[in-house]
Amino acid sequence: MEEKERILKLLEDGKINAEEATKLLEALGEPFRFTHRGPGADFGERIARKVELSLKGLPDMIESSIWFAGSGKEKELEFDPKERLVIKAVSGDVTIKGDDERKIRIKLCNGHKVSETENELALKTMSGDIDLRVNSSQKIELKAAAGDVSASNLDAELTLRCGGGDLELENIAGKLSVAVGGGDVEGRNISAELNIRVGGGDIDLDLSACPGGRIELGGGDITLAIPERADVELIVHKPKRGDISSDFDFETPEDVEEFNFTIGKPKAKLYVRTKHGDITIRKKSVQSGSDRKRSKK
Repeated sequence: MEEKERILKLLEDGKINAEEATKLLEALGEPFRFTHRGPGADFGERIARKVELSLKGLPDMIESSIWFAGSGKEKELEFDPKERLVIKAVSGDVTIKGDDERKIRIKLCNGHKVSETENELALKTMSGDIDLRVNSSQKIELKAAAGDVSASNLDAELTLRCGGGDLELENIAGKLSVAVGGGDVEGRNISAELNIRVGGGDIDLDLSACPGGRIELGGGDITLAIPERADVELIVHKPKRGDISSDFDFETPEDVEEFNFTIGKPKAKLYVRTKHGDITIRKKSVQSGSDRKRSKK
């Protein structure tokens, strides 16, 4: 049976709803390409194309996973920590929370597949939301075709590849790699090294530290809150259409596409670019006590 027919049969049998069926059908086509054709689409499409390539294995996953749709009852799974946790989700929201427990705990509905090796735990789901609790030092890689993603209280290596949907981050350290075809990215208390590429949507990040990296956006606004005592060199690419504003004291040169300015004594570089949209850089006052408090809930 063709993939499309299988999805429609699952819809007919009530095993998935209309929204999930639509997302699955789109995932079998080209849902990750940034389709805006206005000014600057070339840059946005290049970013979104990278996201699409990173998700290219999902259609095969859909074909191999459709048959194991479940009843919709919530399940709870528990595993010992592994060096790496890999999640592949076709549709549904994903929530990842770090804590101090030495377990991987997963709540989900519908069908799933789990495979384990000595160093890796891999989870595949077709539809339905996923709720994960892991140790804060767990290395995680997520590929999601559609749905919102939330991640908090993690300080290792977090890699997120999302076709579409919003991304919400809080208390993230270590290394953060994000590729989103389309959707907003919002982050609070971020101290990770950054590698962020978004096809279209707004990026709003509150940085508690600034170890450097890259932020590239095809179309949309970028807002960064940077500690006033950060030691970083910012490399800002001027938007083709949009304004640059900052609480820090620097001048924007008229006749250059890219300019640099420093905060403190630079120990890292942060590259910032949006093709069309505003760039706002805010000065964040130093807070007393620990700026990075983790929620245990």
